[in-house]
Amino acid sequence: MTDNTRPEKSNRSLIIALIVLGLTVIALAIALVVSHLSAQSSPSSPTTPAAPSTTADSGKKSGAVPDELGPVDPKLKEVVESLWRRDEHDPMAEGKVDAGVVVQIYYDFRCGYCAKAAVETEPGLQRHIEDGTVRVEYHNLPILGEDSVLLAQGSVAAAKQGKFIEYHRYVFDKQVAQQPVEATEDGLAGVAKEIGVSDLAKFRADLTSEETRSAVTSARERATDQLGITGTPAFIVGYSYVPGFVPTETMDKIIAAELARPAR
Repeated sequence: MTDNTRPEKSNRSLIIALIVLGLTVIALAIALVVSHLSAQSSPSSPTTPAAPSTTADSGKKSGAVPDELGPVDPKLKEVVESLWRRDEHDPMAEGKVDAGVVVQIYYDFRCGYCAKAAVETEPGLQRHIEDGTVRVEYHNLPILGEDSVLLAQGSVAAAKQGKFIEYHRYVFDKQVAQQPVEATEDGLAGVAKEIGVSDLAKFRADLTSEETRSAVTSARERATDQLGITGTPAFIVGYSYVPGFVPTETMDKIIAAELARPAR
């Protein structure tokens, strides 16, 4: 019984910590996001737009993202930093390992607003990556069925040959162009060929290997069970949790506020 209750308590602690991730930023950022999205047409994906995490503030408050954030709670700091990979050889990350802000992106390859974020928000992160202030770490969160799981496995297989970023961008570009890739072994092998994966036989083997399946399952369980994230896209920007699509202007403001946090 003890073995079962400890993880539950740990999970509750993680979720509680995320709830206090600077709620001012969460609520106000979401208000801006909702306002931004209401003026635009919906992407063609079948997924629910910017579905929020079950632990997230509903975004009913209004205002602007603050210029300043308070010191990070020690417990929160420990939880969030335990999620950072900070590995210079990580094929599913971009940016310096010692960058001032780590941006974690949780996504599903069949999610319409994940695709929107990939083609609109992620390019805006490049200048922060290039100037060394931001590191982006990508996290598979396939929650829209078996096709999503296979697409996530494809990204891991591509990552094993140093082609994760190319895969990530290719799949989302196709989604936005309303030409989604075929979520089959043959379809993803075709993607691998298009993006320049050198060993296609290895890609096919890695695509459905137990190691790859386990990596995707673990990533999903970590996000859903430990963090309580049930919707995509979702971002943890420094120590601030922001669910849903985030326009570039909002992301820039949150990054600036995180960089300026005292006693980081």
